[in-house]
Amino acid sequence: MIAAAQAATRRLRRAPALVTASGQEALALLAAPGNGPRHLICDPAAAGPSWPHLLATLSDPSARTSLVLVSATPEQTHSGMAALPADSGRVADALQRPVPEPAQLPQGGAAALRDSLSRGEIAVCYQPVVRIADRRPVLVEALARWNCAMAPIPPHAFVPLAESAGLARALSVAVATRAAAEIAPLWPRLRLGVSVNLPLALMLQADLPAWLRQVLKGSGLQPRQVALELTETTVVRDSSALRRAVLRLRQAGHAVLLDDIMRQDGRDLLLRLPFSGVKLDRSLVEALPANSHARREVLRLVRLAESRGQVVIAEGVSDARLWAAVRSLGVHFAQGFGVGRPLPAAALPSWSASWRGGHVG
Repeated sequence: MIAAAQAATRRLRRAPALVTASGQEALALLAAPGNGPRHLICDPAAAGPSWPHLLATLSDPSARTSLVLVSATPEQTHSGMAALPADSGRVADALQRPVPEPAQLPQGGAAALRDSLSRGEIAVCYQPVVRIADRRPVLVEALARWNCAMAPIPPHAFVPLAESAGLARALSVAVATRAAAEIAPLWPRLRLGVSVNLPLALMLQADLPAWLRQVLKGSGLQPRQVALELTETTVVRDSSALRRAVLRLRQAGHAVLLDDIMRQDGRDLLLRLPFSGVKLDRSLVEALPANSHARREVLRLVRLAESRGQVVIAEGVSDARLWAAVRSLGVHFAQGFGVGRPLPAAALPSWSASWRGGHVG
């Protein structure tokens, strides 16, 4: 299988694929920081117990890697997928196919999402956050994932659907419950907290601390290990109510972050509420190398945050150039593909090992 795959990449006169001999090796390569390969060539028979984790990693909407199965027994199917024979010509043809686009919402999307929630089918991937000063991993952001009819639906499609269909609380409970169950066993080894996104309407609910306690009960995680991120989808009309909500959650032990701050987005007043920190939107971060106005804005936000005992997290840090930009401006934490892509919990130890190896971007 490996010989046929290597012959196929030589035939194309480029190296568009990773060729792996084992599932553990494949998972380690996919978990490394950066954009990942265009294709992964793998023999499912050699993948072993890593096979379901490989599929979960590759099915994520953020992944742009296509899986090519090559097997000595191509007549067998693997999780509904057929394998190619060990023929370099057929493998080369497969490598030239475009990576498929993520699926869109199905008809009756709200009903389908409600059914998936009731059956516990919402999965979670985790994107790492590291401290810039010493590169120490500190947190993973829990990101909801929905595979509908075996096709991944992008979050930008189904998360607004959940909010408009009255399913936001059910979705948040599902994500928080799964995140607590999956991250708690990794705590002794990785020491990673987890953050969960919440829409404004849910964050304002007075019983939120109580149901968070219920979610964490028995998981082994403490409130201080679970941060909450206020998403930016709704305009805040009552800042006093939000202040009370943030204080309730902080008194319960949770850090509370204001997500996706952009240039001139009209939310400056919110920066003065008692959040634990703010997250810079990727559009602002990506503008830093070439835009002096963006650099001044980030420096202003960092100084304001530090004066209030808050931290600043940069999203969208996709490479070493952006890492250097946010570091030079005093930003405290970084998140993005240059740090790590969204991964299933089982791949986080592989990511951690790669990150400790000194790779950025």
